[in-house]
Amino acid sequence: MNLNDFLTRFKTRPMEPLLIEVSCNLSQNDPKWEEISILSLQVGYRGLNGKTIWKHIGWLREQLLPAGRTFAHALWKPAMTDHVLVFDFLPVPHPGSPKTEQTYRLRKRIISPDGQSRTARTGLLKGDYADEHFTLHPVYPAS
Repeated sequence: MNLNDFLTRFKTRPMEPLLIEVSCNLSQNDPKWEEISILSLQVGYRGLNGKTIWKHIGWLREQLLPAGRTFAHALWKPAMTDHVLVFDFLPVPHPGSPKTEQTYRLRKRIISPDGQSRTARTGLLKGDYADEHFTLHPVYPAS
């Protein structure tokens, strides 16, 4: 489907984003934090060209020197376990169906206190997902 076909197909209704809400499953006092310094997460969703678009979102934090701000990627530390982030994507039509694509992927990175880093990836996911570190809840646009 080319861009003109896509726009024609969806121009009669408002464009609602696909939202994926992410929360951390570890409490601030969880003993697992002794083995984890930082948890970070990237969410991937299929783009119009079929390639996965990876989102790295987070928040701005103040930087003392030099003056300014820096961007912290979507990450959790013990003091930030209650932060809930929402990843948003433009919906993509599912091939051969009036529904939008409803699958996504994850890349999780764990950094230990000694600086060691390991990355875990998932295959295609659909609907809610939970593991020992995160819970994800997607909200798909109406068909």
